[in-house]
Amino acid sequence: MSAVDWMPLLSTGAGALIALSGSFLVDLRRERDTRARDRDLDRWRTCVDFALALDAAHTALRSVPAGDRQAASVAMTEAGAYQARERLLMSGTPDLVVAGEVVFHRLVAMRKLIGAGSDVRSPAGHESYHEFAEALWTFRMAVRQRFGHRALQPGTLKRRDWSERHECAYCATPG
Repeated sequence: MSAVDWMPLLSTGAGALIALSGSFLVDLRRERDTRARDRDLDRWRTCVDFALALDAAHTALRSVPAGDRQAASVAMTEAGAYQARERLLMSGTPDLVVAGEVVFHRLVAMRKLIGAGSDVRSPAGHESYHEFAEALWTFRMAVRQRFGHRALQPGTLKRRDWSERHECAYCATPG
């Protein structure tokens, strides 16, 4: 019987196993990083779409006649505000969802005021606008922070606050 030296064979097998497991771990890590980047990109797009839908809904609401509930509802629907909100609720992080819900409900309050007969230029309608503007800016800053950008301060954009009251011609006019 010949004596077989198993050591080189075992060493080769162990080396191959280590190399394969290392490659597997690298691929697993790369796949996880890719999924995380894709998820962040989806969240970013969802947040941008949400902000754009709210802005479009606000613009549409400004042209709705006071007391026209149907037109106020259509303005929100056609702007895509409800659909964008659903996407945010399902894919947003908790901080983004909370900030998004605040601004969404501020816009809904404006829709309800208009539907109930208030004009956007009335004191209640005007105050509702400022509350919406402030909440929208707060949402934007939450998005910036979530994606690694520093939040802006109102002074950076030469504003006193995010409500836009100090830049408002209506608020400056004695009523």
